[in-house]
Amino acid sequence: MSLQGILADFPVADVFQLIAQQRKTGVLEIERKSRTLLVFFLEGQVLSARPSETRPDGSLAGYLLRAGALSDATLAEARKHQEQSLEPLVPTLLKHNMVARADLEQVAKLATGETIFELFLWDEGRFAFRAEDVQAGPVDKPVPAEMVLLDALRMRDEWVSIQGWLPDLSVVVVPNMDVEGFRAKRAGIEASSGVSGADLEKLFTLANGRLAARRVIDLSRLGTFQGARGVVALIRNGSLRPEQRESEPDERTETKADRPPIAALALLVVSAALAVALFLTKPPPHPGRPLPSDPVAELREGAATERIQAALEAHRWARGQYPDSLDALHDDGALLAAVPLDRYSYQRSPDGYRLWRIRP
Repeated sequence: MSLQGILADFPVADVFQLIAQQRKTGVLEIERKSRTLLVFFLEGQVLSARPSETRPDGSLAGYLLRAGALSDATLAEARKHQEQSLEPLVPTLLKHNMVARADLEQVAKLATGETIFELFLWDEGRFAFRAEDVQAGPVDKPVPAEMVLLDALRMRDEWVSIQGWLPDLSVVVVPNMDVEGFRAKRAGIEASSGVSGADLEKLFTLANGRLAARRVIDLSRLGTFQGARGVVALIRNGSLRPEQRESEPDERTETKADRPPIAALALLVVSAALAVALFLTKPPPHPGRPLPSDPVAELREGAATERIQAALEAHRWARGQYPDSLDALHDDGALLAAVPLDRYSYQRSPDGYRLWRIRP
């Protein structure tokens, strides 16, 4: 089957429906401006989806990093194995026990869902379907295209309302109550929002007043739509409030989570040119604060801080409170590999914690 056209004449929902009815196997390529998305079909079912990229597993690696399932050091080690074996990323991670299969399945499903969600927000662009052999990967699970289509249309319709409450995912989300107060309201929020109580509590626990909504959603592994839907439910019911914060004073570490996810992409590339570009787009520094002489070092320090913050949130989620010291995080080898904990000072406080970098 040869199928191509423009979305203005043939919406993506109709394309999905036709491929499903014909039970076709192949790749649907959709291009809008300079971005291209790929959806892989197996006998009419959606197998996976991802952006078109130079390295096919680049976006999956990015999602694994953002979700806290993979560290930069582990990814670098996996890339070395790939250079020798020429195997894809997922088999390499499984073969060397670098990431649990359950985590890979969860994040791979998340990556596909995020791509589909983005695609269904497009009203313009060109598409082409090419029939070709498509093989399922180790963690790929085909889903009926009709089911994907219904979910995507529902998300697209509801997204307008979500954006009305949370138009900017870079804002910090701050709790208005303690966890016990939230749990007293949890059942009511679940009933009114349709978001599960477990997902709501995960989002509320991660939202410690220091992380941006985007970072909270990434760590929750719920996806942009479901995560934002849960955050909005918590805002509407008064459990959270959005708050745009400036950078902390000089003695505190800078909160990288307040920035867009471009930082995660920069960590994958780790090139001086990209680091300089990222540095040049940063907001003006505080008066009297000198510009960093080494943007690459600044980027790496910020990434290390993000990993410590993520480990602290994971510890709080698992044990109900922040640790007494950073020493309690040493067993989190995946998240904190190659992070110089001895360069940071940490102090737990009644309302959270203080974390700052010890400057030489």
